[in-house]
Amino acid sequence: NSEEVCETDITIEVVGKGTKFTSEVKSGDKIRLPGTSLGIKVVSVDDDSTLSLKVETGVIDVVKSQPFPEPVSFDVLPRVDQANTYRSVLEKLSTGGTVGIFPEGGSHDRTDLLPLKVGVAIIAYSELEKDGVNVPIVPVGLNYFRAHRFRGKATVEFGSPTYIDPKTLDDYKRGGADKRKVCNELLGRIEHSMRSVIVSVPDYETMQTIHAARRLYREDGVVQSAQDRQDMGRRFAEGYKRMLLQTKGDPPKEWKVLQDRLLAYQKELDGLGIRDYQVVGLDHEQYELGSETEGHTKVETFLYRL
Repeated sequence: NSEEVCETDITIEVVGKGTKFTSEVKSGDKIRLPGTSLGIKVVSVDDDSTLSLKVETGVIDVVKSQPFPEPVSFDVLPRVDQANTYRSVLEKLSTGGTVGIFPEGGSHDRTDLLPLKVGVAIIAYSELEKDGVNVPIVPVGLNYFRAHRFRGKATVEFGSPTYIDPKTLDDYKRGGADKRKVCNELLGRIEHSMRSVIVSVPDYETMQTIHAARRLYREDGVVQSAQDRQDMGRRFAEGYKRMLLQTKGDPPKEWKVLQDRLLAYQKELDGLGIRDYQVVGLDHEQYELGSETEGHTKVETFLYRL
């Protein structure tokens, strides 16, 4: 059974089979279903076989993926008192420290963001109120490839920081609807910045191709902002996806030749331990590439940008 409580959340009634909810679960705990790391908050425990769960947007898909009404196994994630955690975080920030936060509230392998938890906004406003520090909230995009395999590859993108508008601090202090409004506004800006550092591509090789093309596309001597680089990366990725769609997964020969050249160029840079911007002016410099039995061999290397 379900009862709608707001636009984004619903409560569902769970009926257990052979369960002892009154001794196993408490209000505020979370239930974790098979195949996911996301917890679903327990609203109330009625008796040993009945409890209610609060299902948020993004988590409803997890519930729908289960073979209900067949019984499923579950884990209990005990409620954690966040007061000590918040105190430690604010103490760290007040001394100029850095704290990493996963604002979605759990790990997953979806290609899109889950709704952000309000904790990151509360921390930022609390630090501004307590110590007068307007902490920069820097988005970090993690793009994994073969994430479920040992030594899977990943790329990391850092974006431009988001700051609280100091004029909204009074609204935060008033609490109630005003506090919710400014927190949600900040969360919206944080989500936008997070999306700017996420580039969705099918594999690591494609990501390498896009990064190489992005670097080579810009004019020599032009310094791009992080936002410009990320925007260009998303445009290349979107163009690649459209090309695959139009060609039904079989790109033209010209694309394959270009991709091979880009990857070969990147491989040569990696082998030399240099970056693309260092290529200009290296036409006649010597680099030590390896060693033979009796000492090192030096070769003259000529690199030409594509």
